[in-house]
Amino acid sequence: MIFKFNFPHILLGLLALFSFSQCSDSSDSNLDQATIDRNAIEAYIAENDSNAVAHESGIYYSILDTVPTGAETGGRILSIYYSAKVLNGDAYDINSRADGDDSVKLKQGIDAVFPVGLDIGLGLMKEGEIFRFYIPSTLGYQDYSFSSLIPENSILEIEVEVAAVQGEDDIITAELDAIDQYIINENLNDTIAHPKDSVLFLPGQQIYYKRLTEGTENDTLRNNDLSTISYVGRTLNGAEFDRRTNAAPLTYTFGANVIIAGLDEGISQMERGESALIILPSHKAYGESVFVIPSYRKQDFVDLEIIPLYAAKVAPYEIVLFETSLLNNP
Repeated sequence: MIFKFNFPHILLGLLALFSFSQCSDSSDSNLDQATIDRNAIEAYIAENDSNAVAHESGIYYSILDTVPTGAETGGRILSIYYSAKVLNGDAYDINSRADGDDSVKLKQGIDAVFPVGLDIGLGLMKEGEIFRFYIPSTLGYQDYSFSSLIPENSILEIEVEVAAVQGEDDIITAELDAIDQYIINENLNDTIAHPKDSVLFLPGQQIYYKRLTEGTENDTLRNNDLSTISYVGRTLNGAEFDRRTNAAPLTYTFGANVIIAGLDEGISQMERGESALIILPSHKAYGESVFVIPSYRKQDFVDLEIIPLYAAKVAPYEIVLFETSLLNNP
C-alpha cells in the first residue's frame, strides 16, 4: 500500500488502476445498452423532470439551485454533499447536510471519481450549486451489480451540492493547521529530552517527524541503500490501514522513488535501529486517492480492479501517520 506507481494522475498503490475510460467502451453491445439507457432516461424525465437536459457525454442533468458567480469546479478540489439512488429505486448512498454529515472531498476531472458519469457532471457545476444527474449505466457501473439495491445496467440518479471549491494550496494550509492541532490534542511534545523527541516540522518536505526510540548515532541512509522497515499506518482518527511487523518487514531501495514521498522523506531523518512517528499531509501521502459511490462498497471495486487497494482505506485528502522502525539490515 505504501508503494508508489506513476499512473497518469499520480495515483499510488499496489494494484494498477482500472482505466475509467473503459466505462465509455464503443463496442456494439455497449452502444445497444447506451440506447436502452437513453430511452429510459428520456421517458423518465418527460414524466418527472421537464427541466433536465442532455449533455454531450450521455449524462442528463437538472439544475436545482444555480449560483452564476460561483467558482468553477473544473479540475479543482470539491467538498460535496450527495444522495445517490437507482432510477425508480431507493437511495443506496447518502452524505447529507440535513443529517449533519461533514462534506466529503474529491478532485474533479483527473479520473479520481467513480462512477465516471458523476465526475463529468461535477465539471458542469459551480460552487454553491445543486444539480441532479441522470447517469446511464455505460457511465455508471455497467453490468456490475451490488446486492439488490444496484442491479446490473442500472441508471443512476445522483443529487449533488458543491459546498466548497478549493485549490491545492488551500488544502495544504488546512491540513498543516489540523496536524498542529492534533499534536496539541495528543500532547505529542510532552517529551523534550532531545530536539528529535519533540515533533519537528520539516519545512522543505512539509512533513512532521518525532523520534520514539533512539537508534545508532549517525547511522543514516544514503540514496540506493537497502532500507528495511516495519510500520503501522493510521489516519488521524486512529483507523489502521496498513501494517508491516518486525517479523515480516519491508525491504526496498531507499531514495529510488518506490514508496510514497513523505514516508521516504521521514525515513531520511532516522538512524538505523530508531523508531519514529511520521505525520504526512495528503500531498505527501495518497493525495486525491479515489472518491467512490457507494462509499461502503469500496472493497468490491478493489476486487474488480476498478480502484487501487489503498483507496478502500484512505479517503481523498486524508492526513496519515506512520509509526515506523528503521531496522538493521541482515
